[in-house]
Amino acid sequence: MNENAQDYVQEYTQKLYSYIQERYLWQFHSRIWDREANINGILNMTGQLLTSEVVAMETPADRCYYADAAIFAGDIKKKFAGFLELNVEAIKDVMGELKVKLLQTMVEKSLNAEVRNPNY
Repeated sequence: MNENAQDYVQEYTQKLYSYIQERYLWQFHSRIWDREANINGILNMTGQLLTSEVVAMETPADRCYYADAAIFAGDIKKKFAGFLELNVEAIKDVMGELKVKLLQTMVEKSLNAEVRNPNY
């Protein structure tokens, strides 16, 4: 990936991260494993929707992730039209970077000790 494309990946990663933090609650589940599953499931499906890939909805969890991913993908299309001008590889890179950033914030750096309590 050239330097200009990498700049766009970083720019859109930050824009979408800020948008998620302002608008959505799906990254704030009460347990670490729920947070990880939601972030991974929703962002994977969002990437698939934005790149016109087939989305498998085989389980109830898949259908739940799809519902949130469809809303997020729709918001991206409306509010971040320039993002859709990126190639498929760059869109996937943004979704991957976004996952890393959200997992760091919501899981690894979470100061909420309750989310790590195995007895709850």
